[in-house]
Amino acid sequence: MKIKNFKSLEPKTAFAPSWDYYIGESNVGITDMVYWTELKDFILKKEKEILQSTQPKRIENSETIDGYTGLGENSLTSRFQHFNVLKWENSIINPIRAAIKERYLEFLDTLNIKRRKCWVQCWANVMRKGEQIKPHLHSVTPYCYLGGHISVTQNFTSTFYINPINQINEPEIYESKNEIGKFTIFQNNIPHYTSINETDSERITIAFDYIVDETPDINKDKLFLIDDIQ
Repeated sequence: MKIKNFKSLEPKTAFAPSWDYYIGESNVGITDMVYWTELKDFILKKEKEILQSTQPKRIENSETIDGYTGLGENSLTSRFQHFNVLKWENSIINPIRAAIKERYLEFLDTLNIKRRKCWVQCWANVMRKGEQIKPHLHSVTPYCYLGGHISVTQNFTSTFYINPINQINEPEIYESKNEIGKFTIFQNNIPHYTSINETDSERITIAFDYIVDETPDINKDKLFLIDDIQ
């Protein structure tokens, strides 16, 4: 696994910032393009079903909750709280489940970090021509853990990760090209965004959050226990 590290120089004063953030890049390990085409078609089919059967959740001022991505109320992303890709009953999801577990353990092993009992929330993002995921992050709570995504299609787009400390004047940004089968895992407090999809085909990713068992107020009925992944 390739590791990108946002790491500060040693602070020389009591007020100088210090940071150490990690992004891991690997691959699902499936080179058969037929698989990825079938997975794309399956996600687009599920997208239609979910958009027809659910409504986006809203906050008090009626603003749509789309994970701060800017994709809006008609996006599959705005329904992320209504479904979990890992619970879809289709064998085509099995390699995705396996990769989400195996690459998670590989990431921890690479960094020599102890494993935690955790659950997975998993959704899909479908970006069409002209669309872009705006800068956002997944968590800054005391229980902040890990997130990631798998690229299902390749549309000459990239995901950009911003150093959480150095993001204003001369931001430190890491570009990760979205290639079919690419698996990325990162700390959930790292802001990220995508370039614009300028092609006529859909840019599709499967995204996920690893949520530690101790996290308050999580709905475990909608989550997938990582230990249950075979």
